[in-house]
Parts: sequence; structure tokens; C-alpha cells
Amino acid sequence: MPAMNAGVHNRVRVEFPADTINMAIARSVAAAIAARADLTLDQVEDVRLAMDEATSHLIKVAQADSLITCDLWIEGSTVHAAMACATAVATPPDPDPFAWTVLTALVNSVEIEVKGSRMHLRWSLASEHSLQP
Repeated sequence: MPAMNAGVHNRVRVEFPADTINMAIARSVAAAIAARADLTLDQVEDVRLAMDEATSHLIKVAQADSLITCDLWIEGSTVHAAMACATAVATPPDPDPFAWTVLTALVNSVEIEVKGSRMHLRWSLASEHSLQP
């Protein structure tokens, strides 16, 4: 099955309370989007794990009773995620070293920043990222 082109049908937004009980929702939606991008089963699992680590990071800095918003989309054979939550921190805190190592090993790029009162975390994984030559 060929990878879908970027467009409204390849973009999904999910919003959920910033609580660890909701991490399975984020993982499942990310895996479903990754499957549409024609990724291998191992790469779909990489996307699932990346979403888990990114969501965990946001939960740690989220204000009480806030929501995490996650936009997922496909461009060619690349899965993109743009996540955000309300936070009281002015600058991104140092991430857990192990979790950050896992996240950055799984994806092509990761960006994190605070804008106003929201923490933003973006990552992407291209189909050729984790393939061995």
C-alpha cells in the first residue's frame, strides 16, 4: 500500500487529560497513524514508544487538570507529532536522561520549547530512519 500524501485525511488530533492513565490512548492513536504511513512493524513500535516517552515528559510538567493536545500527521512516509500542554515552567526542564536517550534514538528529530504558558514538544520519524543498510 503506498504512503498517503499530506492532507486533511492524514491529520488526527487527540486531546486527553495529562495523566498516566491516558498514555495508552496516545500510544494507540500514534500506532494507527504510523501504520497508515507504510512503516514496518518495528517502526510502528518505535512510534508507539516515542509517543509514550513524549507524553510522559509532558505529564511531568503539565499543570494540574490540564489537557495534552497531540496532532499527528503523515507527510510522505514520515510521521509527525506536535504535542502541547499548559505548564507553569518558563523554560523546558532537563528531561530524564534515560527517557530522552530513548526518545531521541527512536525518532529523526525532537524539539521542545515553552511558548507563553504552554510546553510544546514536536518529533518526527521517517520510514528510512531506523532501517539497517
